[in-house]
Amino acid sequence: MILASRLALTSALVWFGFANLLGLLMGLGVLPYTWRPAHAHLQLIGFVGLMIYGVSYHALPRFRGVVFRRAGVALIQVVLANLGLLGMALAWGLAWSPTIWGVFAGVSTLAGLLYILLMLEVLWV
Repeated sequence: MILASRLALTSALVWFGFANLLGLLMGLGVLPYTWRPAHAHLQLIGFVGLMIYGVSYHALPRFRGVVFRRAGVALIQVVLANLGLLGMALAWGLAWSPTIWGVFAGVSTLAGLLYILLMLEVLWV
């Protein structure tokens, strides 16, 4: 298993734990509901998205019977996905400016585009 796959799977589990904790703290009234978008994104991008990245980096090349050729780019993609998610979650929860949120959303979008390109290469080249 390549490092990007292990990192994506590990970070997916960590984000899942943080998202659950965030939901619990909001439910108990410890945190305000301004954290709701952060909670949702930690669940969806953090857990679901990174789990998909990790599993597909491992499984799709095997399904096709090819070698995954861009492990370094995949690692950069996973790091960008985590950085973008962290920035967006903090920007929502701490009520940072929309510009700061937008920068991190752009990082997350770049990570998604890299993933698409990497998987298209695995599927078609």
